[in-house]
Amino acid sequence: MHRRDSVVGPTRARRRATIAASVGAACFLALTACAPATDEAAAEGLERSDAARVVVAPADATAGPDAVAATEELGLLALRATAEPEDNALVSPASLSFALALLAEGARGETAATLDTALGAAGADRTAAYNALRGELAKHDGDPAVAQDDELPERPVLHLANQAVLDDQLVVEQDYLDALASGFDAGVQHTDLGGGEGKKVLDAWVNHHTGGLIEESAIQPDPSLRLVLQNAILLAARWQIPFEESSTGDQEFTGPDGTAPTEMLRGTRPWAYAEADGWAAVRLPYAEAFHADVLLPPAGTDPADVDPGTLTALTTALDDAAPQVVELAMPTLELEPPTLDLAPALEQAGLGGLFDAPDLSGISTAEQLRVSQVLQQAYLSLDEEGTVAAAVTEIAAETTSAMPEEPAVRMTVDRPYLLRIAHTETRLPLFLAAVRSPQH
Repeated sequence: MHRRDSVVGPTRARRRATIAASVGAACFLALTACAPATDEAAAEGLERSDAARVVVAPADATAGPDAVAATEELGLLALRATAEPEDNALVSPASLSFALALLAEGARGETAATLDTALGAAGADRTAAYNALRGELAKHDGDPAVAQDDELPERPVLHLANQAVLDDQLVVEQDYLDALASGFDAGVQHTDLGGGEGKKVLDAWVNHHTGGLIEESAIQPDPSLRLVLQNAILLAARWQIPFEESSTGDQEFTGPDGTAPTEMLRGTRPWAYAEADGWAAVRLPYAEAFHADVLLPPAGTDPADVDPGTLTALTTALDDAAPQVVELAMPTLELEPPTLDLAPALEQAGLGGLFDAPDLSGISTAEQLRVSQVLQQAYLSLDEEGTVAAAVTEIAAETTSAMPEEPAVRMTVDRPYLLRIAHTETRLPLFLAAVRSPQH
């Protein structure tokens, strides 16, 4: 993907300089990380259930829209609970929901009920909903290494992967492994989660499935760890019509720390545009299947404080809006916030019991398990050509025993704003960012 040095930034440049070495190390550390998907079952250290994979069509997943709505709500909670007001925040609502859906397959009783509420569907309906969403995204699957290419792919690549890493001491219920395999196509690895070998397994999987954008797992090994659930999402997509690089230039952007020159993309063309409650929104389509919504709040309003009803009204209006000519200026981005501890967001979602004494007997009846770490890492780069974004969510459980001259609309994104990237057909939110200080 072509980027000028000013756009790429030092972090991205270092990552590109070392990607060959890091991917090679990942292959050395875990053969599963670099094996083709069809050969993963034969790779050393990887076990799969014999349960046949089930594919649910969207028409048969009646709870699909409820799952999408619940994912949006979880994303907003995560966005608000995981960053200081003056910092940029980036989360993947979809990655969080899929990771929780993996956990829900082993939850029972009140724990299962709270997870069902947070995920928007219960039991078999929940499994079918997330299965169908995964199936729709899988239509765009590809090699995650595309994230390191100099040019973005002609067609978008959306790579989604799930894995359960089991500690050698965990006696796991076979029904749980069967549910992960049939409903989520999740691989299973066994290792010692108490030390360095387990960390290598977790790191290699993360590095591979994010194309090296996220280099290692955020989970800290501990002798009490028995299970780590991992979900990775990677998107590499070019704009339907790229922005002209010659039009990019500095413009003032006013953030929490004051006004500073900021590199801005500029373009004028027909896009879907909507307004609601003082917010303005424009939808930027990628080459196919995905889009980015840029949502600009009233001056003085923090983007993470968007009312859920306002967000729904804006995205619904964009779904139905006829294109109109918009003159847009918006920042280029490279966001790589610190690892997010999602425990506060889960507590707000009514899932605080996961950290106390949950009923996860569907995973193991030999030991009492409780969630000890829920962490997410994310990365997003946006420039004239398109977008590359990746996220990993990890849940660790431990034991307890030709344009008109005058455009119709002008939108200048010169203050904190919300960026939402979604799958167009299902409306599933993949990434959500509150951009407060976009300067690289």
